[in-house]
Amino acid sequence: MASRSSHWLRESLGADDKPETQLLWDKEAWFWHDALTEKLWQIFAHIRDEKEMPRDRQQAPGLGQESKAPGSSRPGTDPCPADSASTPRPPETSSNAPEGPQEGSTSRGAVQEPPRRASPFLQPISWDPEDFEDAWKKPDALPGQSQRLAIPCKMEKMRILVHGELVVAMAVSSFTRHVFTCGRRSIKVWSLTGQVAEDRFPESHLPVQTPGAFLRTCLLSSNSRSLLAGGYNLPSVSVWDLVAPSLHVKEELPCAGLNCQTLAADLDANLAFAGFTNGVVRIWDVRDQSVVRDLRDYPDGVKTIAVKGYSIWTGGLDACLRCWDRRSIVKPLEYQFESQIMSLSHSPQEDWLLLGMANGQQWLQSTSDSRRQLVGQRDGIILSVKFSPFGQWWASVGMDGLLSIHSMPVGTNVFQVPETSPILCCDISSNNRLVVTGFSEHAAVYQMTY
Repeated sequence: MASRSSHWLRESLGADDKPETQLLWDKEAWFWHDALTEKLWQIFAHIRDEKEMPRDRQQAPGLGQESKAPGSSRPGTDPCPADSASTPRPPETSSNAPEGPQEGSTSRGAVQEPPRRASPFLQPISWDPEDFEDAWKKPDALPGQSQRLAIPCKMEKMRILVHGELVVAMAVSSFTRHVFTCGRRSIKVWSLTGQVAEDRFPESHLPVQTPGAFLRTCLLSSNSRSLLAGGYNLPSVSVWDLVAPSLHVKEELPCAGLNCQTLAADLDANLAFAGFTNGVVRIWDVRDQSVVRDLRDYPDGVKTIAVKGYSIWTGGLDACLRCWDRRSIVKPLEYQFESQIMSLSHSPQEDWLLLGMANGQQWLQSTSDSRRQLVGQRDGIILSVKFSPFGQWWASVGMDGLLSIHSMPVGTNVFQVPETSPILCCDISSNNRLVVTGFSEHAAVYQMTY
């Protein structure tokens, strides 16, 4: 597919004299320029006639914007591994691969890659059109046919994104083919098309304009239509519209006086969730930005949130996992652990919740009863865990600088890749093909092979 470039950038519009943070998007902003992607996007967004959509959108307050500096890229000549059309084979592990969790940061059966930067001669990231549809839903699909339901057998670093400051959160969209990297002072938007191996020039730079404020987290909605962002000393959590032809902030969820650490969303129910340093969990109705409810039971602050159905799972520095039912006002269920809970991820297919702990342990907690299972042990603090879209494997990162891939149901360490510094965050694309990590002032993009 031909390379695309987005020209939805313009110079910062002098927001220094404004009291609140502003997001300014170019009125002619477009993510897509090739016919196939544009058609897929129209289907995805239920847009029948693009010309009938209003091109002039009012720009809402949020973050400022700077222009993209010109840069050059070197075309790739080193072949990227092609996806096999046959039934996916099992991961390549040694004959003594363990069947259960192992002590230490490196599993004996795991394939470990040496630390290295992206090759300057990489081919573009593969964008197979079939990745945009669920092959297992086709009438002629056979059991086990979909590569999405398999365990990856290989992971290759495809790109380095130079954010320029510590990357504290990130999100990846395989549909718009963009990565959003979140630093304390700005969010940057990167295109994943083209052949550049080390990208220093984002398509958009959105700096925080409010004095004393900084960003802490961002979240891409499950349908890739919205991006949420929150932080410290900001009056609201911003919800950006990624479907409209002119990108803009469509909602501002009020949280004045609160410092946001983590976000979750259930946009099918029109709800957004945030955890704050003072222990409050706030629920908003995104349709009118009203506060539905505040949950208060965390004296040491809420570090992480996972939402599925009516259940709201929270973890924090008091080592207690709590589960609220948003339909009732009763006190939450509590599950006590021995270490602080740094990250949560709910299995999309099964009744399991994955916990990443400050002592390096990884646990699976049943969401239907009190069962729990230790599924991994690492040397350092685990900072982020993330289930793949179909729940067959998960990624974990932490202070030991390792990106590890584990398979369900017992957490077998399939392989791991070291970076040069602690990895603070990770995300997995909805098409099950990309893993992105944030470490130091960089983000890395990996492509999975099944």
